[in-house]
Amino acid sequence: MPGKEYRIEDFDQVLVVEGYSDLLFYAEVLEALGKHDRVFIKELGGKKIRKENLENLITPTLLRAKTAIGVVVDANDKPDEPRRSLETVLSQVTGQQVVEGKWTTGKPRIGFLIVPGGAMKGEIETLVWQSWANDPANGAQKKCVEDYVACMKSNGREAHSPDKGLIGTLLAVRYDEDPRLGPGARAKVFDLNRPELKPLRDFLSGF
Repeated sequence: MPGKEYRIEDFDQVLVVEGYSDLLFYAEVLEALGKHDRVFIKELGGKKIRKENLENLITPTLLRAKTAIGVVVDANDKPDEPRRSLETVLSQVTGQQVVEGKWTTGKPRIGFLIVPGGAMKGEIETLVWQSWANDPANGAQKKCVEDYVACMKSNGREAHSPDKGLIGTLLAVRYDEDPRLGPGARAKVFDLNRPELKPLRDFLSGF
């Protein structure tokens, strides 16, 4: 039988993310928090979340219909840029004062988070790789992955995104059916209770 089709209209809370693999990963975190059936996750086809995306999505109709709208985006190379942009745009379109990492108290509640967090560059894969690599139980496998990536680099082949390369290398063995972050999380390769992921869990707990 085909899977159930979820519609944004059927939920009163919405999480906006950049891509489909992100969607699968954040769905796993929400499930771990017991909130997966409360939040519709809207992915933007792998595109960076820009001003026009949010203005087209977060309309007055959506604001009236929802109780909470959250956004999670990658910092990439310049974490201050998406932080400033989203604080400005979300404040404008919602009429509330929106600050990164926090939820407003208005209706609907609005919040957004930049990952991996703080002033760090990178993306959600950066945060997840750190959480996995910092677990002493993964020490031997971590060295295997890093040695392989270093070997490829010494032979002129380097991943465009270093942390995605590390995650993909790990999952090529641990979950070769689909070696991307979201499917890997669904396969329980990563411990979502790791302390490195606490800021993300705390933010998503706001739903």
